[in-house]
Amino acid sequence: MARGATLTALVCLLLVSGLVGPLAGTAMAHSDGVTGDQLDDAAHASPSADDTAGSAAGDQVVGTEVDQLIESVMAEHDIAGASAAVVEGDELVHVEGYGDADAANGTSVDPNETSFMVGSVGKLTVWTAVMQGVENGDLELDEPVGTYLENYSVEGEDEVTLEHLGTHTPGYEDRLQGLFVDDYAEAANWEPKLERELPAQVRPPDETVAYSNHGTGLAALVVQEAVGEPFEEYVDREIFEPLAMEGATIEQPVPDDREPVSQGHVPTEDRFETDDPVIIGVPPAGSMSATATDMGNFAIAALQDGAFGDDRVLEPESAEAMLEQRATNHPDVGGVGYGYMLGERGGEALAWHTGGTEYFNTLFVLFPDHDVALYVSFNTAGSGAALADVLDGFIEQRFDGEASEELEPDPATADRADAYEGEYRSTGFQTTPEKIVGLADAHHVSVTDEGYLELGSPLLGGETRWVELEPGVFAPDPDEDDAMLTSRVVIEDGALYTDAPAAPYEAVSWYETATVQLGLAVVALGAVLSTLLVWPISAYRSRGWGRMRTHLTRPRLAILAGAGLLAAFVVGLLANGIGDPNQFVYGYTPWLRLTLAFLLGVPLAALVALALVGLEWYRVATARDLEASSTTPLGLAYLTALTVALLVFAWQLWYWNLLTAVWF
Repeated sequence: MARGATLTALVCLLLVSGLVGPLAGTAMAHSDGVTGDQLDDAAHASPSADDTAGSAAGDQVVGTEVDQLIESVMAEHDIAGASAAVVEGDELVHVEGYGDADAANGTSVDPNETSFMVGSVGKLTVWTAVMQGVENGDLELDEPVGTYLENYSVEGEDEVTLEHLGTHTPGYEDRLQGLFVDDYAEAANWEPKLERELPAQVRPPDETVAYSNHGTGLAALVVQEAVGEPFEEYVDREIFEPLAMEGATIEQPVPDDREPVSQGHVPTEDRFETDDPVIIGVPPAGSMSATATDMGNFAIAALQDGAFGDDRVLEPESAEAMLEQRATNHPDVGGVGYGYMLGERGGEALAWHTGGTEYFNTLFVLFPDHDVALYVSFNTAGSGAALADVLDGFIEQRFDGEASEELEPDPATADRADAYEGEYRSTGFQTTPEKIVGLADAHHVSVTDEGYLELGSPLLGGETRWVELEPGVFAPDPDEDDAMLTSRVVIEDGALYTDAPAAPYEAVSWYETATVQLGLAVVALGAVLSTLLVWPISAYRSRGWGRMRTHLTRPRLAILAGAGLLAAFVVGLLANGIGDPNQFVYGYTPWLRLTLAFLLGVPLAALVALALVGLEWYRVATARDLEASSTTPLGLAYLTALTVALLVFAWQLWYWNLLTAVWF
């Protein structure tokens, strides 16, 4: 499978949809469990190795339950391989590999040797490094980042601080393009790339929690500038080495001494297709690879206030500060510590982070009240929903979780339907052509007569039910198997909030909804392109090919110009999407930019058509006779409808920021 195809196909689909129109489970075998000796070796391994024998029976029970849970989830979601670790206190009590690291070659996952790409879970190393810099006196959380960036200049450098970056509150919008690249050289030179591609600051710092990959990269750049060495080398020495994370690395490609790395997998009718992991364009934001043992060791340090045996990566005050809530979009939804997401599930307090690339989906979660941690990573595309199943199952197994809490809908919720119903779109994308991604990241909200709140995607479908706990605050219906990591939804004053780090969703006007926008695009595009068929047939039937030129009046020529530009754009977009879908995320090719340039002429054609058709109506109005136009009354009506369609389409291009896409 072409690298990046799954992710980029979605973006391509959104572009095409917005402009042109509206597996069987397989049983997974797992590798043999690690022995006590392997645990000792893995961590210099667990700092409590002397207690291993005494807790062996309890550990075996934990391992059996976790193994059964993960194998069941893998079979249900058609997942090729997994890597998992469970920590209790300062012990790595269970570490295991499941299924295939490389299905094509029949290579099994070894939890001590096989690295998985953990994606954004690796961001926790960035925030740990920042805290180390604060402890060393090299950094201050409240100091503007520009203080440390002598060699770089970024938007907001005089007001954005490391505190803002670590809590995802710098005010930057999101950006997909550039997060993945197709060669290692570009990733190796990530610093100027980050400076060049840092998204726009669309809101004041500290106003809103909104997840920022580039903000994390900026924090890593600050660390790098402060310590005077490459960030990857610093993390290797100051975090990975003291935590005995022998397989962990941020480097791309993974060095020979840190291999093997699991292949990525895509389910097929036969079994699985495999591919190399993607290349991350801003490495600190998601390039980290690690074994289950590595991540178990990292979890021990997180639970033990920065300590790992005789080594320490953080002072207790710093480690504790990372797990204290520092920002939230609403008091009734999950917030953010320093780098960690905070919330609750099944009655248990969580500090967590997920990571997702094209093929890998990872969950790292701490249960601070119990001194327990869970890490699990899947190596198969589309496995993100399985993480919630594992989390819920683990909570039920380990803590007798409250997942079955009885919640009944309140009929009074239906009386407040007007305050809740509508379509809400993410505020994460605003000024770039990627705003169109908001069509996929939107919620259509409705309220049933029984009082259930129903959330569905207007573009992708699917629906979940929620029960109101208090006015405006909703929890998932316990009967729903929605596989979500979101535990609360709040609707208040025209905004919808979910657990951090999601940006707020804002209610959109009726004409901005996905249904209306897609409907307008289909009707307008269909009407304009109809001229390429209608007018030649009409000209031939009335005048023959020899008199075609007399049929092409100036209003018709203006509209035909717009139709031709749109037709060229649609054909070019489809050709680019089929030929190189990766470019929608990795970076536009010259051919795609040429295709996007066709759109620049559409508003001009629309304005010319408006002026010329306006003159036709002026003649009619002056003569008070429909026959005064250069065409028949029916032809004039058709011209008018086409002009309106062209204007509508030009407005949509402006609304979705597509007129500037050629320079994006």
